[in-house]
Amino acid sequence: MTTLLFSVILALVADRLFPDRGGFRLWAWYGDWAESIEQRFNGGLQRQGLSALVLALVPMALAVLVTQFLLGEIARVLEVLFGVGLLYLCVGLFPLSRSAETVAAAIERNAVAEAATALQELTGKTTAERTDAGIAHAAVEAVLKQANAQVVAPVFWFLVLGPVGLVVQRMASILDRLWGHRDMRYSEFGWAAARFDDLINWVPARITALSYAIMGSFEDALYCWRKRSAMWSDINSGPLLASGFGALHMGSCQDESEEDAYGNRAVDPESLPGANDVRRALALVWRVMLFWFVIGVLMTGAHLFGWFSR
Repeated sequence: MTTLLFSVILALVADRLFPDRGGFRLWAWYGDWAESIEQRFNGGLQRQGLSALVLALVPMALAVLVTQFLLGEIARVLEVLFGVGLLYLCVGLFPLSRSAETVAAAIERNAVAEAATALQELTGKTTAERTDAGIAHAAVEAVLKQANAQVVAPVFWFLVLGPVGLVVQRMASILDRLWGHRDMRYSEFGWAAARFDDLINWVPARITALSYAIMGSFEDALYCWRKRSAMWSDINSGPLLASGFGALHMGSCQDESEEDAYGNRAVDPESLPGANDVRRALALVWRVMLFWFVIGVLMTGAHLFGWFSR
Protein backbone atom coordinates (compact mmCIF):
# COMPACT_ATOMS: atom_id res chain seq x y z
CA MET A 1 0.00 0.00 0.00
CA THR A 2 2.77 2.43 0.93
CA THR A 3 4.71 1.63 -2.24
CA LEU A 4 1.64 2.18 -4.40
CA LEU A 5 0.86 5.55 -2.78
CA PHE A 6 4.42 6.80 -3.23
CA SER A 7 4.44 5.54 -6.83
CA VAL A 8 1.33 7.59 -7.61
CA ILE A 9 2.76 10.65 -5.83
CA LEU A 10 6.08 10.41 -7.69
CA ALA A 11 4.29 10.05 -11.03
CA LEU A 12 2.12 13.11 -10.35
CA VAL A 13 5.16 15.13 -9.26
CA ALA A 14 6.89 14.18 -12.51
CA ASP A 15 3.70 15.09 -14.38
CA ARG A 16 3.84 18.54 -12.74
CA LEU A 17 7.54 19.12 -13.38
CA PHE A 18 7.67 17.69 -16.92
CA PRO A 19 4.16 17.93 -18.40
CA ASP A 20 5.52 17.70 -21.96
CA ARG A 21 7.33 14.43 -21.21
CA GLY A 22 10.57 15.91 -22.51
CA GLY A 23 9.35 15.39 -26.06
CA PHE A 24 9.08 11.61 -25.56
CA ARG A 25 6.21 10.48 -27.79
CA LEU A 26 5.48 6.87 -26.80
CA TRP A 27 1.74 7.13 -27.35
CA ALA A 28 2.14 9.02 -30.62
CA TRP A 29 4.24 6.09 -31.80
CA TYR A 30 1.59 3.67 -30.58
CA GLY A 31 -1.11 5.60 -32.41
CA ASP A 32 0.90 5.36 -35.64
CA TRP A 33 1.31 1.61 -35.12
CA ALA A 34 -2.40 1.20 -34.45
CA GLU A 35 -3.26 3.06 -37.65
CA SER A 36 -0.95 0.76 -39.61
CA ILE A 37 -2.77 -2.25 -38.12
CA GLU A 38 -6.13 -0.75 -39.08
CA GLN A 39 -5.01 -0.23 -42.67
CA ARG A 40 -4.07 -3.91 -42.95
CA PHE A 41 -7.08 -5.40 -41.13
CA ASN A 42 -10.04 -3.12 -41.81
CA GLY A 43 -12.31 -4.90 -44.22
CA GLY A 44 -15.48 -3.62 -42.61
CA LEU A 45 -16.14 -6.67 -40.41
CA GLN A 46 -16.43 -6.94 -36.63
CA ARG A 47 -14.22 -10.05 -36.46
CA GLN A 48 -11.46 -8.14 -38.25
CA GLY A 49 -11.76 -5.39 -35.69
CA LEU A 50 -11.52 -7.94 -32.88
CA SER A 51 -8.38 -9.50 -34.40
CA ALA A 52 -6.83 -6.05 -34.83
CA LEU A 53 -7.68 -5.19 -31.21
CA VAL A 54 -5.93 -8.33 -29.93
CA LEU A 55 -2.87 -7.61 -32.09
CA ALA A 56 -2.73 -4.02 -30.90
CA LEU A 57 -3.04 -4.92 -27.19
CA VAL A 58 -1.38 -8.26 -26.50
CA PRO A 59 2.25 -7.74 -27.68
CA MET A 60 2.72 -4.52 -25.70
CA ALA A 61 0.99 -5.94 -22.62
CA LEU A 62 3.29 -8.98 -22.75
CA ALA A 63 6.31 -6.72 -23.18
CA VAL A 64 5.33 -4.80 -20.04
CA LEU A 65 4.80 -8.02 -18.06
CA VAL A 66 8.17 -9.47 -19.11
CA THR A 67 10.01 -6.21 -18.40
CA GLN A 68 8.38 -5.89 -14.98
CA PHE A 69 9.29 -9.49 -14.12
CA LEU A 70 12.91 -9.13 -15.21
CA LEU A 71 13.39 -5.85 -13.35
CA GLY A 72 11.81 -7.38 -10.24
CA GLU A 73 14.29 -10.25 -10.44
CA ILE A 74 17.17 -7.79 -10.54
CA ALA A 75 15.99 -5.39 -7.82
CA ARG A 76 12.65 -4.43 -6.34
CA VAL A 77 13.45 -0.73 -6.66
CA LEU A 78 13.85 -1.08 -10.44
CA GLU A 79 10.41 -2.67 -10.68
CA VAL A 80 8.92 0.20 -8.66
CA LEU A 81 10.65 2.84 -10.80
CA PHE A 82 9.42 1.08 -13.94
CA GLY A 83 5.85 1.36 -12.65
CA VAL A 84 6.35 5.02 -11.74
CA GLY A 85 7.71 5.75 -15.21
CA LEU A 86 4.78 4.10 -16.96
CA LEU A 87 2.29 5.85 -14.70
CA TYR A 88 3.96 9.16 -15.52
CA LEU A 89 3.58 8.43 -19.25
CA CYS A 90 -0.09 7.49 -18.87
CA VAL A 91 -1.40 10.14 -16.43
CA GLY A 92 -2.11 13.63 -17.73
CA LEU A 93 -3.47 15.72 -14.87
CA PHE A 94 -1.35 18.83 -15.37
CA PRO A 95 -1.51 18.83 -19.21
CA LEU A 96 -5.30 18.60 -18.85
CA SER A 97 -5.31 21.55 -16.46
CA ARG A 98 -3.08 23.60 -18.73
CA SER A 99 -5.17 22.91 -21.85
CA ALA A 100 -8.44 23.73 -20.09
CA GLU A 101 -6.99 26.94 -18.67
CA THR A 102 -5.90 27.95 -22.18
CA VAL A 103 -9.49 27.53 -23.37
CA ALA A 104 -10.84 29.56 -20.43
CA ALA A 105 -8.33 32.37 -20.97
CA ALA A 106 -9.21 32.62 -24.67
CA ILE A 107 -12.93 32.74 -23.87
CA GLU A 108 -12.32 35.56 -21.39
CA ARG A 109 -10.59 37.57 -24.11
CA ASN A 110 -13.48 36.87 -26.53
CA ALA A 111 -10.93 35.22 -28.84
CA VAL A 112 -13.34 32.66 -30.26
CA ALA A 113 -11.02 31.27 -32.93
CA GLU A 114 -8.22 30.86 -30.42
CA ALA A 115 -10.59 29.21 -27.95
CA ALA A 116 -11.79 26.78 -30.64
CA THR A 117 -8.20 25.85 -31.45
CA ALA A 118 -7.42 25.34 -27.77
CA LEU A 119 -10.57 23.20 -27.43
CA GLN A 120 -9.41 21.04 -30.31
CA GLU A 121 -6.08 20.53 -28.54
CA LEU A 122 -7.93 19.65 -25.33
CA THR A 123 -10.23 17.08 -26.93
CA GLY A 124 -8.01 15.84 -29.74
CA LYS A 125 -10.97 16.25 -32.11
CA THR A 126 -12.14 18.94 -34.51
CA THR A 127 -14.97 21.10 -33.20
CA ALA A 128 -17.86 22.82 -34.90
CA GLU A 129 -18.44 25.15 -31.93
CA ARG A 130 -18.07 28.82 -32.85
CA THR A 131 -19.57 30.59 -29.82
CA ASP A 132 -18.10 31.29 -26.40
CA ALA A 133 -20.92 29.40 -24.66
CA GLY A 134 -20.65 26.39 -26.97
CA ILE A 135 -16.89 26.18 -26.57
CA ALA A 136 -17.14 26.57 -22.80
CA HIS A 137 -19.77 23.82 -22.58
CA ALA A 138 -17.65 21.49 -24.74
CA ALA A 139 -14.58 22.28 -22.61
CA VAL A 140 -16.43 21.42 -19.40
CA GLU A 141 -17.52 18.13 -20.95
CA ALA A 142 -13.94 17.39 -21.99
CA VAL A 143 -12.58 18.15 -18.52
CA LEU A 144 -15.16 15.93 -16.81
CA LYS A 145 -14.53 13.01 -19.19
CA GLN A 146 -10.76 13.30 -19.47
CA ALA A 147 -10.29 13.53 -15.72
CA ASN A 148 -11.52 9.96 -15.71
CA ALA A 149 -9.70 8.77 -18.84
CA GLN A 150 -6.37 10.46 -18.08
CA VAL A 151 -6.21 10.34 -14.28
CA VAL A 152 -8.71 8.21 -12.36
CA ALA A 153 -8.87 5.22 -14.73
CA PRO A 154 -5.07 4.89 -15.18
CA VAL A 155 -4.47 5.13 -11.43
CA PHE A 156 -7.32 2.68 -10.73
CA TRP A 157 -5.91 0.02 -13.05
CA PHE A 158 -2.39 0.64 -11.78
CA LEU A 159 -3.61 -0.07 -8.24
CA VAL A 160 -5.58 -3.16 -9.36
CA LEU A 161 -3.29 -4.83 -11.92
CA GLY A 162 -0.06 -2.87 -11.78
CA PRO A 163 1.77 -1.54 -14.85
CA VAL A 164 0.12 -3.96 -17.28
CA GLY A 165 -3.39 -2.83 -16.29
CA LEU A 166 -2.29 0.78 -16.59
CA VAL A 167 -0.89 0.31 -20.10
CA VAL A 168 -3.88 -1.72 -21.33
CA GLN A 169 -6.24 1.05 -20.15
CA ARG A 170 -4.22 3.68 -21.98
CA MET A 171 -4.03 1.60 -25.16
CA ALA A 172 -7.79 0.94 -25.02
CA SER A 173 -8.46 4.68 -24.80
CA ILE A 174 -6.25 5.39 -27.83
CA LEU A 175 -7.76 2.58 -29.89
CA ASP A 176 -11.28 3.76 -29.10
CA ARG A 177 -10.35 7.28 -30.18
CA LEU A 178 -8.81 6.01 -33.44
CA TRP A 179 -11.19 3.18 -34.34
CA GLY A 180 -14.34 3.68 -32.31
CA HIS A 181 -15.86 6.52 -34.33
CA ARG A 182 -19.32 5.89 -35.68
CA ASP A 183 -18.74 6.62 -39.34
CA MET A 184 -18.97 4.19 -42.26
CA ARG A 185 -15.30 3.24 -42.17
CA TYR A 186 -15.34 2.19 -38.51
CA SER A 187 -19.00 1.30 -37.97
CA GLU A 188 -18.23 -2.44 -37.80
CA PHE A 189 -14.44 -2.59 -37.53
CA GLY A 190 -14.36 -0.21 -34.54
CA TRP A 191 -17.03 -2.08 -32.56
CA ALA A 192 -14.56 -4.23 -30.58
CA ALA A 193 -12.31 -1.29 -29.66
CA ALA A 194 -15.28 0.82 -28.53
CA ARG A 195 -16.80 -1.98 -26.44
CA PHE A 196 -13.47 -2.87 -24.84
CA ASP A 197 -12.86 0.75 -23.87
CA ASP A 198 -16.38 0.92 -22.41
CA LEU A 199 -15.70 -2.24 -20.40
CA ILE A 200 -12.33 -1.25 -18.99
CA ASN A 201 -13.56 2.22 -18.02
CA TRP A 202 -16.93 1.15 -16.59
CA VAL A 203 -15.85 0.94 -12.94
CA PRO A 204 -13.48 3.97 -12.95
CA ALA A 205 -16.13 6.12 -14.64
CA ARG A 206 -18.61 5.41 -11.87
CA ILE A 207 -15.99 6.00 -9.20
CA THR A 208 -15.27 9.35 -10.83
CA ALA A 209 -18.96 10.20 -11.14
CA LEU A 210 -19.53 9.40 -7.46
CA SER A 211 -16.48 11.49 -6.58
CA TYR A 212 -17.93 14.46 -8.47
CA ALA A 213 -21.10 14.11 -6.41
CA ILE A 214 -19.18 13.90 -3.12
CA MET A 215 -16.99 16.91 -3.89
CA GLY A 216 -19.74 19.00 -5.52
CA SER A 217 -23.46 19.37 -4.99
CA PHE A 218 -24.26 15.81 -3.90
CA GLU A 219 -28.06 15.96 -4.20
CA ASP A 220 -28.04 17.69 -7.59
CA ALA A 221 -25.37 15.33 -8.93
CA LEU A 222 -27.31 12.22 -7.94
CA TYR A 223 -30.55 13.67 -9.29
CA CYS A 224 -28.96 14.47 -12.62
CA TRP A 225 -27.21 11.09 -12.74
CA ARG A 226 -30.54 9.34 -12.17
CA LYS A 227 -32.67 11.50 -14.46
CA ARG A 228 -30.39 12.85 -17.17
CA SER A 229 -27.58 10.36 -17.86
CA ALA A 230 -29.58 9.02 -20.84
CA MET A 231 -28.94 12.36 -22.59
CA TRP A 232 -25.52 10.95 -23.48
CA SER A 233 -25.60 7.63 -25.32
CA ASP A 234 -22.16 6.46 -24.17
CA ILE A 235 -22.48 4.20 -21.11
CA ASN A 236 -19.58 5.90 -19.36
CA SER A 237 -19.98 9.49 -20.54
CA GLY A 238 -23.58 9.53 -19.29
CA PRO A 239 -22.81 9.07 -15.57
CA LEU A 240 -19.66 11.21 -15.77
CA LEU A 241 -21.31 14.20 -17.43
CA ALA A 242 -24.64 13.94 -15.64
CA SER A 243 -22.97 13.78 -12.22
CA GLY A 244 -20.42 16.44 -13.14
CA PHE A 245 -22.95 18.93 -14.51
CA GLY A 246 -25.21 18.32 -11.52
CA ALA A 247 -22.33 18.81 -9.09
CA LEU A 248 -21.54 22.11 -10.83
CA HIS A 249 -25.19 23.30 -11.00
CA MET A 250 -24.93 23.62 -14.78
CA GLY A 251 -27.87 24.00 -17.16
CA SER A 252 -27.63 20.54 -18.74
CA CYS A 253 -29.36 19.28 -15.60
CA GLN A 254 -32.15 21.82 -15.68
CA ASP A 255 -35.38 20.45 -14.23
CA GLU A 256 -38.29 19.61 -16.53
CA SER A 257 -40.44 22.11 -14.63
CA GLU A 258 -38.36 24.90 -16.15
CA GLU A 259 -39.58 24.02 -19.66
CA ASP A 260 -42.27 26.16 -21.28
CA ALA A 261 -45.58 24.96 -22.73
CA TYR A 262 -43.86 24.01 -25.99
CA GLY A 263 -41.20 21.88 -24.32
CA ASN A 264 -38.47 24.49 -24.75
CA ARG A 265 -36.21 25.44 -21.92
CA ALA A 266 -36.03 29.07 -20.91
CA VAL A 267 -32.38 30.05 -21.03
CA ASP A 268 -31.16 32.91 -18.90
CA PRO A 269 -28.22 34.59 -20.69
CA GLU A 270 -26.51 34.89 -17.33
CA SER A 271 -26.55 31.10 -17.00
CA LEU A 272 -24.80 30.38 -20.31
CA PRO A 273 -21.49 28.53 -19.83
CA GLY A 274 -18.36 30.65 -19.75
CA ALA A 275 -14.72 30.70 -18.77
CA ASN A 276 -15.62 30.54 -15.09
CA ASP A 277 -17.47 27.25 -15.64
CA VAL A 278 -14.40 25.70 -17.25
CA ARG A 279 -12.35 26.72 -14.22
CA ARG A 280 -15.04 25.42 -11.85
CA ALA A 281 -14.89 22.06 -13.62
CA LEU A 282 -11.11 22.03 -13.16
CA ALA A 283 -11.52 22.94 -9.50
CA LEU A 284 -13.96 20.03 -9.09
CA VAL A 285 -11.39 17.66 -10.61
CA TRP A 286 -8.70 18.93 -8.24
CA ARG A 287 -11.01 18.48 -5.25
CA VAL A 288 -11.60 14.89 -6.37
CA MET A 289 -7.84 14.32 -6.59
CA LEU A 290 -7.36 15.78 -3.11
CA PHE A 291 -10.20 13.62 -1.76
CA TRP A 292 -8.62 10.39 -3.01
CA PHE A 293 -5.16 11.50 -1.90
CA VAL A 294 -6.46 11.93 1.65
CA ILE A 295 -8.16 8.51 1.45
CA GLY A 296 -4.89 6.98 0.25
CA VAL A 297 -2.91 8.62 3.07
CA LEU A 298 -5.40 7.41 5.69
CA MET A 299 -5.34 3.86 4.32
CA THR A 300 -1.56 3.85 4.20
CA GLY A 301 -1.39 5.22 7.73
CA ALA A 302 -3.74 2.49 8.96
CA HIS A 303 -1.63 -0.13 7.18
CA LEU A 304 1.60 1.18 8.72
CA PHE A 305 0.01 1.42 12.15
CA GLY A 306 -1.10 -2.21 11.93
CA TRP A 307 2.37 -3.27 10.77
CA PHE A 308 4.18 -1.46 13.61
CA SER A 309 1.72 -2.71 16.25
CA ARG A 310 2.38 -6.37 15.52
